[in-house]
Amino acid sequence: MSPSPTSRADAGLTGLRQIPLLRKRVARAWSGARGRLHRHVVHVHAKGLLSWRVDAGAAPADAAERAVAYDSFAHWCAEHPGADARLQVSGQLVHSLAVDASLQLRSPDAVRRYAQQQFTHYHGPQAAAWPVAIWAEGTQSVACGLHGIDLEAMRHDAARRDVRLLGMTPVWSAGLTMLAAARPDFAGPGRHALLLVEGAAATWLVAEDGVVTSIRQRYADEPHVDAVAQLLAALASEGPPLAAPPTVLGWGIEAPHALPAEIASTFGDLRGHGSLSDLMLLQPRRRP
Repeated sequence: MSPSPTSRADAGLTGLRQIPLLRKRVARAWSGARGRLHRHVVHVHAKGLLSWRVDAGAAPADAAERAVAYDSFAHWCAEHPGADARLQVSGQLVHSLAVDASLQLRSPDAVRRYAQQQFTHYHGPQAAAWPVAIWAEGTQSVACGLHGIDLEAMRHDAARRDVRLLGMTPVWSAGLTMLAAARPDFAGPGRHALLLVEGAAATWLVAEDGVVTSIRQRYADEPHVDAVAQLLAALASEGPPLAAPPTVLGWGIEAPHALPAEIASTFGDLRGHGSLSDLMLLQPRRRP
């Protein structure tokens, strides 16, 4: 499935199973490098970072147990000179735009100009300075605007410590990859949706007939399962009916009880960081 009304797989991105291709393209749009020493997955969020060392042959569960928190990317680089890092950026720090193919924007530059116009319109003049990553194939494209962190400062910190950035991608793309592996019906006929929650922050993705047509950042009133239910009700009312209840994936939610099945299908545990580790390490969690 295409990640936007905008991409086709390998040379066309036509199935959800091929979403990793989007991740590679978005990563190259922001930064690229070849790996050599220990590799790390670094989750960049509004309050700092969480890092996993990924050693060849190590069990994913072992890697999840070794997750370490850092207060800044400069701190992380100082602790990992000469290492490689793949950055996963929280929805708190990136705005994503699925560009309608009917606009017929023929080049990455045209998509970037359009995206910057939209970001500036909705988020103010400061958005004109955001780094914007563009992935495009044929008539389809997706734009990601990075805000809330200084990308050039991060590159400078990495260069000072001989850290190589293997790529930078939004967390929602990892969520879509995980869902694709466990829920192939998400790419089927009709309209489907994924809500990826990070505490109160959320990313809402809508797919129609296997193509993601909308990627939006939203917020629940509080990081509680009842507030997530309220947000889902509001989102569901904003568009045509879904073919099935939306899927909710995430962490950092107070959940004394489950979401009702008629409201959403919960994918993994919304409370702790188990789902986050699975997501960062791309270990699909099957539905119970």
